[in-house]
Amino acid sequence: MESFLQLTRSTEEQLGRKLDGKEAAFLRWVYKRHTEEKHTRVKV
Repeated sequence: MESFLQLTRSTEEQLGRKLDGKEAAFLRWVYKRHTEEKHTRVKV
């Protein structure tokens, strides 16, 4: 996955505007969760 900064810029480009506070916080949460899960995958 791309870095958080790249993800933010990419999302803003797709939307054609800057993210507002709640959107940025949500994107930060999603990125953090993805990163955590990537490092703690459970092998089935």
